[in-house]
Amino acid sequence: MVYRKSDNSPVRDRLLCGPDVCCLPWCAGSQITPQSEIAFSAGLTSYQVCQGGERVIYDRLFSNVGAAFHTDTGKFVCPESGMYVFQVHALSGNDTDMWLELHHNYQYVVSIWGHTDNDYATGGNSVILQLTKGDEVSVECTTRYHSELYGAADEVYSTFSGYLISPVFQEFPGVG
Repeated sequence: MVYRKSDNSPVRDRLLCGPDVCCLPWCAGSQITPQSEIAFSAGLTSYQVCQGGERVIYDRLFSNVGAAFHTDTGKFVCPESGMYVFQVHALSGNDTDMWLELHHNYQYVVSIWGHTDNDYATGGNSVILQLTKGDEVSVECTTRYHSELYGAADEVYSTFSGYLISPVFQEFPGVG
């Protein structure tokens, strides 16, 4: 097993000075645990109308490894600090607008917008975020805008997915 230093120096072999305790200077004394498997994917199976500031509630759960996504609230609650990938895709209702935002701890991260006269519009975005245990990530309708998202039991076009790509053994301030 190998671990990368926070300053992006070359990967070094793990050195243990006790059962699962790292003795390298950059991780001295920290617990080494196998990378957790954390991943979720959820979809929208019904037409959803939302006003600005409302959270999108995805009602179909395709996977929820680590049980970190909550269908009752539409939130992903981070169970382990690390680097995570999030993807959001959506389809607007026919001849309607779609204004969505991905939020990290209630702060704006990225947007999705779509509108086409007399037709449906699609949008999507993805981002890699450094999260700390307990952080929350969700999709919300943009403040001051009305959004309509298309969905049906046999037509799932709007999805929200995320997964851990790398644990973080030491906390570092995020960008932004």
